[in-house]
Amino acid sequence: MIEIQGIFEDLKSSDWWDRKNAIEKLLAHPEDSYLPVLAEWLRNHDDALLRNASMETYRALGIRAVDSLSSLLRDDDAEVRLFAANVLGDIGHAAAVSSLVKAVNDPDANVRIASAEALGKIRDENALDALGRTLDDEPWVAMAGIQAIGDIGGEKALVLLYACLDLEEYRGFVISAIAAAGNRGSIKYLTPFIENPAHVFHSELALEAIIRIAERESIRLKSENFKELVPMLLAAVSSPDADTRKPAFIALCWSGDARGIPYFIKAIRDEEFAEYAIDGLLSTGIKAAPALVEALRDSEGDHRVLLAKVLSMLGENRALIEFTKDENPGVRTEVAQALGSVNSSDSVRALLKMLSDPFEEVRLAARKSLSALKKGKVIK
Repeated sequence: MIEIQGIFEDLKSSDWWDRKNAIEKLLAHPEDSYLPVLAEWLRNHDDALLRNASMETYRALGIRAVDSLSSLLRDDDAEVRLFAANVLGDIGHAAAVSSLVKAVNDPDANVRIASAEALGKIRDENALDALGRTLDDEPWVAMAGIQAIGDIGGEKALVLLYACLDLEEYRGFVISAIAAAGNRGSIKYLTPFIENPAHVFHSELALEAIIRIAERESIRLKSENFKELVPMLLAAVSSPDADTRKPAFIALCWSGDARGIPYFIKAIRDEEFAEYAIDGLLSTGIKAAPALVEALRDSEGDHRVLLAKVLSMLGENRALIEFTKDENPGVRTEVAQALGSVNSSDSVRALLKMLSDPFEEVRLAARKSLSALKKGKVIK
């Protein structure tokens, strides 16, 4: 008993390492020797350090703390109930679900919010019915319930969230929850909101959710999904908000609309967006070729290698002849590779000169292209 009293004193330390070591020692003792003390410390309104030490110990106990914390969810003190709900959420064990489901009906709104959030962290589908009922509660509780439903995920959760899209006051929260939990089947429920220019905020949220789901599910949406949205997307890609800008840019790339070409060429410099930019340029087809040639002529930097590659991928290899003497060896290599499919005297002459290039990769590409032209074989 003397030993455990000493551990309690160490738990009161303001030093985190001292408390951590004390918790490890305490957990080696039977729970009934210290759980009553932890409960009393949690009820202490005057000493925040004791409360924090109690919650840290409860968290470290994990499932062994669930029964004690569940009983504290029925405590007369609303703050104690709030702390208990928070810690049960941090522990994240399904054994706490039934107690937290009851606490979702607590007379104190903060406890109801904390209990809903805790159920979202535990992610047990058995909590969904109770969370669905929070939609009839006051707004902050309802919003916590919506987020928790999204955190739990699964088909049953998604059905609840789809129904909530009709609740205009919570629509933004619902769309965000669907973004977290949704699958490819969710996209059709979100599409109507990006098609409504009267609700820009919800349009941007829905677009972000759709792109997030599409990337998570590894699907590429068809260009017709975005055909009518291009004006909105063009405005959004210039937004100072990165969370708005990125999904709008991806959607613009997928749209295949030629109005996006200047944005695609600019973005090809950015490692984060280059892959999408290439996809966008390829989607626009040969309409992008003049702008690509102009960008190759007028810009500097290693991104020009990608510009040359895209021109080649578009089948505009003949346009690359003027870059056989480009200062960038990477560009010259792409040109040499591309000219292997251009059966003309100009192409052959250019490739013969490139056999004397100072860079081996360029010379090798030129030899392969000349060989392909001689054999009548196209090198891609």
